[in-house]
Amino acid sequence: MRLDAEHTRKHARPSRALARCACLLLAWAWLLPLLLWTLALPARAAVLSSADGVDSSVALSRGIEILRDPTGDWRIEDVATGARAQGFEALQGSVQEGFSRDAVWLRFSLSRTHDAPARWLLRVRPPRINEATLYAPDGRGGFIETALGDRQAFAAREIPDHNFVFPLEVAAEPARYFLRLRNDGPSLRAELDLWQPGGFERARTADYTTFGVLLGAAALVVCMNLIFWVWLRDGLYAHYALYVFCIAALSMNRQGFAAEWLLATRPERVAQTLLAVNCLFNVVGTAFMARIFQFRRHWVPAARVFDAVVVFNLAAFVLAVAGYHSAIAPWVSAGSAASTLFGALFVCYLLLVRRQFQYLLPASAFATGTVLGLYGLLKLWLGDRVPGASPDRLYWLGSMAHLVLLNAAVADRTRRAERDYRAERERVLAVRLEAEQALESTVARRTAELARTNAALHEEIAARTRLEAQLRQSLEVERQAIAQQREFVSMVSHEFRTPLTVIDGAAQSLDLSRLGTEPVLRQRTERIRRAVQRLTMLIENVLLADRLQPENRVLRVEDVDMAALARGLCDTFAMPGGSRLALEVQGSLRPVRGDRALIEIALQNLMQNALKYSPPEAPVRIVLRQAGDAVQVDVIDRGPGIAHDDAGRVFEKYFRAETATAVAGTGLGLHLAREIARRHGGDVTLQQTGEGGSTFRLELPGAGAERTPRAV
Repeated sequence: MRLDAEHTRKHARPSRALARCACLLLAWAWLLPLLLWTLALPARAAVLSSADGVDSSVALSRGIEILRDPTGDWRIEDVATGARAQGFEALQGSVQEGFSRDAVWLRFSLSRTHDAPARWLLRVRPPRINEATLYAPDGRGGFIETALGDRQAFAAREIPDHNFVFPLEVAAEPARYFLRLRNDGPSLRAELDLWQPGGFERARTADYTTFGVLLGAAALVVCMNLIFWVWLRDGLYAHYALYVFCIAALSMNRQGFAAEWLLATRPERVAQTLLAVNCLFNVVGTAFMARIFQFRRHWVPAARVFDAVVVFNLAAFVLAVAGYHSAIAPWVSAGSAASTLFGALFVCYLLLVRRQFQYLLPASAFATGTVLGLYGLLKLWLGDRVPGASPDRLYWLGSMAHLVLLNAAVADRTRRAERDYRAERERVLAVRLEAEQALESTVARRTAELARTNAALHEEIAARTRLEAQLRQSLEVERQAIAQQREFVSMVSHEFRTPLTVIDGAAQSLDLSRLGTEPVLRQRTERIRRAVQRLTMLIENVLLADRLQPENRVLRVEDVDMAALARGLCDTFAMPGGSRLALEVQGSLRPVRGDRALIEIALQNLMQNALKYSPPEAPVRIVLRQAGDAVQVDVIDRGPGIAHDDAGRVFEKYFRAETATAVAGTGLGLHLAREIARRHGGDVTLQQTGEGGSTFRLELPGAGAERTPRAV
């Protein structure tokens, strides 16, 4: 029995599976015709009530049928009736046709309840549609045509709004409306909604207020970044201000405000201006992204790619201004998508591979805008096949998030710059404090050294003061000794003169007496007179040396005739051998301005020196000449000459050459002659010397010539 039961269950299982499959097939056979019948039903009319379109709009996302006109030449009669009227198909959601130049016909039905108002407003967004024409039923089987679009002058619009707004008269009975849309270049996208006039005015006011607030915020951001640029001298802030300005300009054009505020009477410039501003935004945004992420620092090829994008958009800008905006619009959009994707990948490389986490905040800002921007572009290209909000809403959301995060990034950059500035300032202050401490230590050390040096200096000054006092005392003692010596020499010289005069007079008396004729006596009297003359000259030189001392240097200046002075000396020379003096005067001589007695002594010393060292029979020549403003007196002897080693010292006081040791003398004659000559601004020099004799030259400046006394 148990085996029979198991056998029965095994055979019952396939039977039950077959029964279930049969039931499913019957259900699908019943539901499939019903589903097909439902899809084939025409779109039902939208019924408007009094509560609709007041606080929010009535979206026409359902109940709309679409028909594509590839030629763009169809008329309302072609699509309202006839075979083409059967080509309409249901549209789910908004119109998303991408970059197509085909005309699009939309068909929808409207009716209202009895308590709803008859006047309604149909709003078509976004305002980037070249041609938008509404065909409303006139109640007599025809249609009322209302043409809008960005190629129509804004001033001609019945409802002044940045979007396209058509006034409608909606009847209680369902009526069919047609809307023709077409774009020549830009992506074709449209959203339709209905408003009551009162609700639309409130929504319009809120819309304009919101955009005004956004423009004000953008202007504030621009001004703040310009201020930061001036304060911090960082060009990035000026670049960001320009970037925000371009975002505001692009938003104003994309939302139709530029057509209302700037191009109200130039509708043909609306699409052209939009693309041109878009190109400028791409230029500024691309350069700003490359700058804020420092592409050129991290990878030069990436910077060059973005440079190429900048050049491409500049060329597109030129073409757009030249009127080719319709042809290049798809290329600009594709280039924007490609460059945005490349930038996003490179920033990811910086963050994930290079670990440059300082770019995290600006990367978040650009990532938000990039993701939403790419998503919006996909919505433009693929339409409702991509789920989500409309591209305009994505654009607004992405722009707001992008600006908020980018402002935070720039503010963070400012914060980091301030932090770096404070750190640098603290470092500078620390270095300054350290330098001040080192300076104070150095000053203290130098002060101590200076104190020690001052103490040593005071001690040295005291020692020098004592030495100076001792020196003054010694000088005073020496001065007194010299004064006593001079007094003694003067007294001795005076006392010597009297007996010498008596001796010389006695010798002369003997010469004149009868005994003077005896040779022996005459020879002795001559020797006595020579000794007396030598002693007299010695006394005169000693007294003259005393007179030439600095404290006694007072010259009795007068005009001296050198020729007469020399002639008188030659005639009256008292020393034996004076007859050997031969005087020569060459030309006329100017008088010399000086002390006659001193000049006479100088010349007499030179003559006496020449006579002493010349042989007894040799003459001594005295030659006078005028040499410019000076008078020269050459004394030429025939003596043995002066050795070369002694030539430079013959004018030293008390010096006698080796060749003069056999001749009596004191070494004062030549010295006193030079001293007298230099005191008068002249000089005595040794012109030549040798075995044939020596020549000494006395040179004195003539009267009227400039006299410069030399140091003696």
